[in-house]
Amino acid sequence: MNYNNYKAQQEIANYTIANYKKIEVRAGKCRYNFRCQYNSVHEAKKNKHKKLAMCIYLDDGYPIIHFINYNKGKFVDNTLGEWSSRVDFYFVRWVTDEEMWKIDTVFTAFRKELRKSLSWWVRLTSDFEA
Repeated sequence: MNYNNYKAQQEIANYTIANYKKIEVRAGKCRYNFRCQYNSVHEAKKNKHKKLAMCIYLDDGYPIIHFINYNKGKFVDNTLGEWSSRVDFYFVRWVTDEEMWKIDTVFTAFRKELRKSLSWWVRLTSDFEA
């Protein structure tokens, strides 16, 4: 990773820790793919849940936007499964039932929002995306 992307990663990780609350997440199903948004929507719709959680997890300091399920007061990760115990999760916001069918739009909009939090020179010189 080039220095500017590394700097962007650090800034977004620091922004995450400073602005979002750390949450405890239980392991759910392990699909271990790169489609957490679809996994969580599928589980929510199948189980008639009215919301899911958008969060950021930090994997060795690397920030990743992630979607998880919420049921009976518990956050459940149906993508990483047991691997979810190895990372720190930070709650960003609820995704409503109406937004679930537009989950890619929610994901892309938040990526843009995070990018805006970067220093102007990092934003200009990096291509990092969470």
